[in-house]
Amino acid sequence: MAIEFATQADIPAIMAIERTPGFEDFVGRWSAEQHAEQMSKDNSRYFVLRDGGAVTAFAIFQNIGEPDRRVHLKRIVASEAGQGAGSRLLQRALDWLYTETETNRIDLDLFVENERARRAYEKLGFIVEGRLRDYHRSVDGRIRDALIMSILRTDWAKRHRL
Repeated sequence: MAIEFATQADIPAIMAIERTPGFEDFVGRWSAEQHAEQMSKDNSRYFVLRDGGAVTAFAIFQNIGEPDRRVHLKRIVASEAGQGAGSRLLQRALDWLYTETETNRIDLDLFVENERARRAYEKLGFIVEGRLRDYHRSVDGRIRDALIMSILRTDWAKRHRL
């Protein structure tokens, strides 16, 4: 398995993972044009996990290099939930962001019902900071609450004994 920066050629595989049956309650879906636009931004980075050349997980980070040094994890998805691929990818991405950039904080939001993701983020050192009420309209039209979580550079460094 290899973790790399994604290229435009990876967009079809990324879109296929987003559209995995059963993911619609928790995973946003973008068009090819939206992914291409996001991928082309200087302050955005896509990471992919490859297994035998095939993309099996991806993560989108936004706001890299901005003056407030706060990066947002927009989306992370593995083609097979619960197998650890997303956690491996996220750990490597966190390591890159905290060693190769001036990032001080990485945050994310997730639907409160997404317990599996919350537990995975907590295992990697993310802390729940609060609940965002009526935060996002899901695919089925419901307006749902979300949790905001973050990991600071100091949290990451403690986990790595730096």
